[in-house]
Amino acid sequence: MSTEDGPGTDPDPLDRQSDVTDLHASLRREGEEPAEGHEPAPWWLWAGAVLAIFVGGFYFGRHSGTFTAAPHQGFIPHAGPGPSASATQAPPDGSKIYAGRCASCHQPDAKGVPGAFPPLIGSGYVTGPPETPIRILLHGLQGQITVGGQTYNGIMPAWKDQLSDAEIAAVISYERSLPGNGAPAIAPEAVAAVRRKTATRTSPWTAGGLKAAAGGP
Repeated sequence: MSTEDGPGTDPDPLDRQSDVTDLHASLRREGEEPAEGHEPAPWWLWAGAVLAIFVGGFYFGRHSGTFTAAPHQGFIPHAGPGPSASATQAPPDGSKIYAGRCASCHQPDAKGVPGAFPPLIGSGYVTGPPETPIRILLHGLQGQITVGGQTYNGIMPAWKDQLSDAEIAAVISYERSLPGNGAPAIAPEAVAAVRRKTATRTSPWTAGGLKAAAGGP
């Protein structure tokens, strides 16, 4: 004989247990809810980062070229040969060289100081054969000399290590062109020739040595 559950009848306890079991199984399938916080990165991410750093360091060390432009010169287009340094560099200014190197002794007007420094105006050492002033500027001068009827006894330093051939030619040409001199200019090639011939000289010139070198008495 069967009986039907009325409105006030409790459900079967087995049915309630089945419902609870099904609920727990559903929760297990869904997993735990994610929680906020610091989670460790997976090991493969760290391994990839270390590998990338190693490969990048090796590449830059191999191809950086010490961070200079030299490795990239092959990629710079060549515009063809440019003007040479001699074509673009202005020739030395003899007046400026004289003001900076000579005027303190021979004076800005090149008239010298009586009894101390000989004048350069009207001096045969300046206006004579161009080799004479070249020799003096290259190796210096010492001992007694006579200029304008007055005797001087001093020492002039050598400029061979401080002035180039072009600078020596420029300052001598300036001195030879001063009013009262009127001697022609000299070329740097003339200075270079004297420099080569006297390359082994280690002492200053004297008045007698200059006369002998010039073929005088």
